[in-house]
Amino acid sequence: MKTILTLLFLLQSLLLFAQSETLEKPKSVGIHYFGELGFRPGLEVDFGLPILKNKIKRAEKKRLLFLQGYLRPSFAYYHYAHFSNNFLLGLKFNYQFKLVNSENYKYLFAEPYLKIGYLRYAFIGEIFDTANGGFEERNFGGANSIVLGAGLDFGGKITNRFDWLVGFEYLAESTDDKLLLHRFVFKLGTRIKLQTK
Repeated sequence: MKTILTLLFLLQSLLLFAQSETLEKPKSVGIHYFGELGFRPGLEVDFGLPILKNKIKRAEKKRLLFLQGYLRPSFAYYHYAHFSNNFLLGLKFNYQFKLVNSENYKYLFAEPYLKIGYLRYAFIGEIFDTANGGFEERNFGGANSIVLGAGLDFGGKITNRFDWLVGFEYLAESTDDKLLLHRFVFKLGTRIKLQTK
């Protein structure tokens, strides 16, 4: 329980920092297919909060390289058939490298990131515990875990409001019984810009 409270406090502190008045307002919402090992289907929604910004001019006049740091709070759900439903609340720090063509404003980007999160999984079906010399049914039986990980997203412009995105993510899950599990995630989706110029 102490670990969960510490994580929630950390997430809240980072979000308050990201919402400083001197920074830009939130810019995008991402909606992605979130498949653990690619085949265990799920959905992730995240929210982009810009925190660092810089612009570098390339040697070629028509290409500009933009660097942008983001905090991206996220929520993901994915399903293990006949085993569990999994809910992941996370926080990512993305560092975006965006290459923009200054003539037609098309762009591609790459985003390496780090992630921390809280995972709750609930077993599917009836769960029983031994108690008082017999069995008692447990409602919402499952467990909690802390996850740490990293990933890499690639994307580009579709329209002024929409981007495409594909990504890969590695998560190390620390379980209640001190096991370390490895999760590999494939993502495919879009980002919707909340502000366009």
